[in-house]
Amino acid sequence: MTSPQRILSQKTGAIGWLIFNHPEKHNAVSLEMSAAVAPVIADFEADPDIRVVVVKGAGDRAFIAGSNISNFDAVRANPEENRRYQQISQGSYDAVYRCAKPTIAMIKGYCMGGGMDYAASCDIRICSDDAVFAIPAVKLGLGYGYQGQIRLNRLIGASRARDLYFTGRRYDAGEALAAGLVHEVAPAAGLEARVRAYAESIAENAPLTIRALKRVFLELERPPAERDMDAAHALISACYDSEDYREGKAAFAEKRKPRFSGR
Repeated sequence: MTSPQRILSQKTGAIGWLIFNHPEKHNAVSLEMSAAVAPVIADFEADPDIRVVVVKGAGDRAFIAGSNISNFDAVRANPEENRRYQQISQGSYDAVYRCAKPTIAMIKGYCMGGGMDYAASCDIRICSDDAVFAIPAVKLGLGYGYQGQIRLNRLIGASRARDLYFTGRRYDAGEALAAGLVHEVAPAAGLEARVRAYAESIAENAPLTIRALKRVFLELERPPAERDMDAAHALISACYDSEDYREGKAAFAEKRKPRFSGR
């Protein structure tokens, strides 16, 4: 009997869906699952029909409930294995974070530990009203990768981030919204419909403009000495040479909705 595929890739119209598929384990992430994320993101980036990516967990109980701790003895038994584990895990988060297209975390239920890293690596976070957020590393004695801290600090500030990390306590959906951790809270039963509508609203916009905007956001989060603003400027300039720019002007003059092609 073949093992079930734990990372799923689906395409519906202009939306690419990256799905963590281990609901019986609350979508806890194994090393194999981490390694499978980057190729899915790369495929979405290469597909001109995909304009936005949604990251979600299978089932109704969890987005991602952290790493699969039950496998740690097999994959983090010594310093060398632990370095490899951290490298693959961080590469997985980075693939989501650096995706050239907008990313949305659809958070239902538990969002713990590494789940928070994936959520913080997305551009937009929309959660269900029964979502639960925590980083329980202090309750497990784990060393936590600092990139996750950096990204969370940007979202909620160092004061709240210290609260989450040092106490290991849980935020409910309301506290997550108040902290700026999520952009919206939706009823659990209507979460996917709301995320789909939000994604489609992005997909209707000019892809080249969004690509340039995303690149600028990423560059601005790098240290000033490492920023490649010339590359960002090139993407901005390309918008003015595009068919979409001409279409946008024509649609504005004709008082109609533009039909952008990404060219």
